[in-house]
Amino acid sequence: MKRLTGFLLAGLIGIANAAADDFDERCAALLPERLAPTADTGVVIVDAVLRAYVPVEMAIDRGVAVLSGIGKGLGIHNSRYQCTEFMVIPGLAPGRYRLVSLEGRVSSVTLTRRFLYPMPGDGYQIVNPHDWREGPQLYRVQPRRTPELEVDVRAGAVSYLGRLDVVRGQYSIHAVTVRRQPDAAREQAARQRLARLIGAPATGAAALEPP
Repeated sequence: MKRLTGFLLAGLIGIANAAADDFDERCAALLPERLAPTADTGVVIVDAVLRAYVPVEMAIDRGVAVLSGIGKGLGIHNSRYQCTEFMVIPGLAPGRYRLVSLEGRVSSVTLTRRFLYPMPGDGYQIVNPHDWREGPQLYRVQPRRTPELEVDVRAGAVSYLGRLDVVRGQYSIHAVTVRRQPDAAREQAARQRLARLIGAPATGAAALEPP
């Protein structure tokens, strides 16, 4: 029995490692060319689970995170399309930023008119809805403004905004809301991944660690 349990545990660990190891194949080509913070700018890693409820749950594995600066001159910045579990936004001036939206594309022949034309309070938009035969719909989740979905950026440092989870809202079967579920292990793994992608030496990686 112990041997069987050991085999099962080893198998589960192997599956988890395989899922982690395929990140480069799935996602590396989507990352920005310049990933490292500079003396004048910081970097934010956005880690999200993006879902749509159409009304069945549909996972969206590639998306865009949009941040808006809180304060004069900080502007609006987006990640462009990246894997949602690791969206990197570099080149940010120091300051505080909030999550404006998480965006992705939804393609299905089962999308209902009610989903395509959300009601106030549903927490999302379909941008320029069209017939499914014309291609995927642009799906934009717009969370409420809350300090929970804000992040501080420091020059020369990496900040982490996650884990963000798009879950069902309370107003309709399509409604969504964004919850932040801090996960120290995921944050550490994300920081280590960025350090590996940058090629930061162990002696120079302090800025990639949480303050």
